[in-house]
Amino acid sequence: MSATLSSALETFKQQRAAAEAHYLKVNRVSVFFREYMAAVETLLAALWDKHFQNSGLCLMAIGGFGRGELYPYSDLDLAVVSSETVSDDLQEKIAAFVQDLWDMKLSPSVKSGSVDELCESVRDDITGDTAFLEARFLFGNRQTADELTEKMNAQRNVAAFIEAKLVEMEHRHAKSQGSGAVLEPNIKSCPGGLRDIHTLLWIAKAQGLAANLPALVQQGILTRTEAGMLSHGYRRLAHIRIHLHLNAKRAEDRLLFDLQPQVAESMGYQGLNLRRQSEELMRVFYRAIKTVKQLSGILTPMLQSRVSSTPMRVTLRIDDDYIQVNNQIAARHTDIFFRRPEHIFKIVEIMQQRNDITALEPQTLRAWWGATRKINRSFYQNPENRRRFAGFFRRGNGLTQTLRFLNLYGVLGRYLPAWEKIVGLLQHDLFHIYPVDDHILAVVRNVRRLALDMHSHELPYASALMQSFEKQDILYLAAFFHDIAKGRGGDHAIQGITDARQFAADHFLTEEESDLLAWLVENHLLMSTVAQKEDIQDPDVLDAFCKRVQTHERLSALYLLTISDIRGTNPKLWNAWRASLLESLFHAAGRYLAGNGGNPHALFGRRQQEAAELLTRAAVPEKQQKKLWNALGSAYFARHQSREILWHAANLVHDFETPIVRSRILFKSDSFQVMVFMPNGPRLFARLCRIFSRHGFDILAARAFITEHDYILDTFIVQIPSQHAPEDYPDIQSALEAELNSFIHGHTVAETSSHSRRISRRSRYMPIAPSITITPEEDYPDWYSVEITAVNRPFLLADMAEVFFAHNVSLRYAKISTLDERVEDNFIVFSPDLKNPKTQSSLKQALLEQLSV
Repeated sequence: MSATLSSALETFKQQRAAAEAHYLKVNRVSVFFREYMAAVETLLAALWDKHFQNSGLCLMAIGGFGRGELYPYSDLDLAVVSSETVSDDLQEKIAAFVQDLWDMKLSPSVKSGSVDELCESVRDDITGDTAFLEARFLFGNRQTADELTEKMNAQRNVAAFIEAKLVEMEHRHAKSQGSGAVLEPNIKSCPGGLRDIHTLLWIAKAQGLAANLPALVQQGILTRTEAGMLSHGYRRLAHIRIHLHLNAKRAEDRLLFDLQPQVAESMGYQGLNLRRQSEELMRVFYRAIKTVKQLSGILTPMLQSRVSSTPMRVTLRIDDDYIQVNNQIAARHTDIFFRRPEHIFKIVEIMQQRNDITALEPQTLRAWWGATRKINRSFYQNPENRRRFAGFFRRGNGLTQTLRFLNLYGVLGRYLPAWEKIVGLLQHDLFHIYPVDDHILAVVRNVRRLALDMHSHELPYASALMQSFEKQDILYLAAFFHDIAKGRGGDHAIQGITDARQFAADHFLTEEESDLLAWLVENHLLMSTVAQKEDIQDPDVLDAFCKRVQTHERLSALYLLTISDIRGTNPKLWNAWRASLLESLFHAAGRYLAGNGGNPHALFGRRQQEAAELLTRAAVPEKQQKKLWNALGSAYFARHQSREILWHAANLVHDFETPIVRSRILFKSDSFQVMVFMPNGPRLFARLCRIFSRHGFDILAARAFITEHDYILDTFIVQIPSQHAPEDYPDIQSALEAELNSFIHGHTVAETSSHSRRISRRSRYMPIAPSITITPEEDYPDWYSVEITAVNRPFLLADMAEVFFAHNVSLRYAKISTLDERVEDNFIVFSPDLKNPKTQSSLKQALLEQLSV
């Protein structure tokens, strides 16, 4: 590299560092872009003089660089343009120019060729055409640059270009689905991200309008308010993207977990712990993209309508105030929302009632949205507005779309201040993946789907139950209010009762409806907690649950709400095993409430009788049956449900001395149930868990039982790794049974140490603090309940079982609740030593060492 270029590069580095330092001091996006691009252009000038002085070529900035938006590590989009075909000599110079840019670590993306060649290259390339839409002259022959711009604009089919950009946006949004895109969003390409703002400006520029917001105001395309809001959202996102690049030291546009705390701190969210910093950053992000989505929904169709050919306009009268235009509703006079604010809800009510209306006409939407900023206390107190809002839930039809529409445009937060507090609020608890407002609306959607016959195939029993439930609107409201008190500190279920009861009083609900709504909000976690963390075969557990529920109506409503809540929390959480737990608890509680619960001894006897009847039908002598029951002991029937007892009995009745392994694929699930029967020995439970973990299985539930003749009868529910197709399940089952059979006969030894403690990036950078609670079991001396919450990882259950063994604690029952990357486990253990506080403290400390990330 020549001395001149070395000097230019050193100057560039100094100017770049100065631009970054100045930006961090003044916190202005425009300042960074101006100073950083000036540094880049100074360096490019030196390179241009070296390679192309008097060449007749021209250099143009295209893409983001042409737009004047160059981020710290973004690609440098350039075009080297010739009026005629580029000679071999100039091709070599262009290649050397590009190589110099790479050597200087500027990540060039360079297009080169003649005016005609470049025009032809983008004729069917929407990405290339878009890049040249933003072309800006830098150096060389300006006449060539003007010629290229003129020809590019002349050949562009504006309507087709706009249609292609909108299709591109739809595809981009579709890719931004799933938990990864929600938790670690791409700030550039996500819905409402920077690329959506660019798309809006491209559509404007392609039809000859200005490509900046102030000029679009002057041209009458945007209002000052709209331009101000869009500019504010853009600056928020641009700030985050600049900080992302600076912290990652690369072109990283995803808000990765490991970068979220760094970006939050560098942006000034200080004085908070890392999790709170990240949550505050993400809340700012979600609110910014929401603003962009609002304005994009209004402005994009307006801009498109200026050039696009539309179907024949069909206009129908709705009433004195509204007409239907094709599939849209339009106000005859758009100032109606300001003159008569009750129409803010009335037009939405009409749209909800009419299946043939899917949207507000753009000018009407613009006026309606402007009027919504006038929603205040007096608007809320208007009985007509309250009736209409409650009516959205009473009707049910189109409820999901209605609430999402009202949330997108900020109406829910203006009408209900409690709602505004949860908009964009993300929860770093390792199983919620959506902001609270999006989660709530997903739960409402799930409840609503249960009411629609067209979706009955998804959950047939729950759908039938919902479709016969008389107070569907109260269930919708329960879904709407169940998490509304999140983020306030304290128990959100208790705090939400106040909001629910106030709403009920204000919106004409009866006392009975208000009581059911408040009870569901208060107890919305009850059923999932009992089903997933407690032994629902224990009559005391069932009795306590039913005392809280009391009525069949509450039971049905809670069951339906719980299903919908879990399905709306994280797609990974809902599976056949979790569904079976809830269904088992629902039916058991239903029988109990109907007076068929019986006393515990009668229940245990009934379970034994059912198994005896099966064995009798299989011609097993009664004497042999009694031997089996004696070997299992009376406690066995208290700890196992009827289906397990029947399965165990059928496999053990003829020989309960020989070790065996049996497994079965659970109906319509991705899980196996596995039973292991063998003589008791040290660390068996831990060693079995290690075998499952080594095969990649998640242990969903485990029941450790010791028979009267000192055999273990351990039953596991294990989830098959997601990469396996159902047709592979039999082979996986055979391989697992083979290893377990080898183990129980002493031919292999499972490892006693963990091979892997790998955890996800989310768990590593946004961990939850592990917690351990040890509680004595009432009426059972020396028995204890150990509740553990921690980050999930491979071999965790096996390692905890090793700790129990080392402390002379006998594990008798394990209820494993795996919530994506979080575990909430409940163990029933036996140990006289735990009476000693020092032993308890030692056990807790050893467990904490295993649970720490």
